[in-house]
Amino acid sequence: MKFRLILATAAMTFLASFTTIAGKQAALEVDAFAIVYLRYILAFFILSMIIWFRNSKLKINRGDWKTLIFLMLTGILLNQNFFVMGLRYTIPSHISLIYATTSVWVMFLRWMAGKGYPDRKQIRASILTIIGVAVVIGSSLLVFNRDIFIGDIYILGATLSWASYTAFGKRMVHKYGPIQTTFIVLCGAVIVYSPVGIPRVFSVEWEQVSTLAILGIVYMGLFTSGISYVLYYYILKHLEAPHLGLMVSAQPPTTVILSIICGFEILKLNTVLGILLIGGGLLFASRKNSGAMTING
Repeated sequence: MKFRLILATAAMTFLASFTTIAGKQAALEVDAFAIVYLRYILAFFILSMIIWFRNSKLKINRGDWKTLIFLMLTGILLNQNFFVMGLRYTIPSHISLIYATTSVWVMFLRWMAGKGYPDRKQIRASILTIIGVAVVIGSSLLVFNRDIFIGDIYILGATLSWASYTAFGKRMVHKYGPIQTTFIVLCGAVIVYSPVGIPRVFSVEWEQVSTLAILGIVYMGLFTSGISYVLYYYILKHLEAPHLGLMVSAQPPTTVILSIICGFEILKLNTVLGILLIGGGLLFASRKNSGAMTING
């Protein structure tokens, strides 16, 4: 089980890190609402195939609809829309760094919901990670790079949505499993978003869209919205939500390296400092209980 969890974490980290690289060109060329809807459709297709192949049956208890609708709104609708809109304006390293603060927001959301109170060490770690994000985003304010700053704000909204999806999804994952839970909330998103998404998809002049952009949409749909979401909830089934959030801290260095290799940005001092502050804060928080990150079951 431990090896599977490590393998799933490594796969999820790489898939998530490459998402910003693969999707950047698509975000520059294609309408954001069209991209989001195509992500839903592609993910729906691959998860439908998995469920059909496994011959799984879905039966949802009436009392769970409220939670599932909340997960659909936060993890699918808000998160993916904010993400794609932010991807158009900001740079990949900023996205991964801001997402790395997920564990901080999960911690506070669970505290506000009465599911645990952060101790001093976690609060200090939270302050470090928030300072790290401020260092990264603040550089755009100092030179007033309006586009990057707007993109960073969108990504912060996506991160808060994702933190909600993480903080309150564990019970549903234990009840329905990672694949079924992801499929249920995705089905809801497809139904709700279709009136907006279908006309946006048909309004795109696809003959003018590059192959690289199309491949980026396919990647985000199949691998990010489909496989990566399932892996994320699979890991959540075996770890506490704040600890899963801490694992996101492995993404910024990976994303920065990939982004530099692909030519989307150059390495800057504030980015390095942001990585050190956020990574240090998250590692500091993870030291609360060394035995707390054990695998459940």
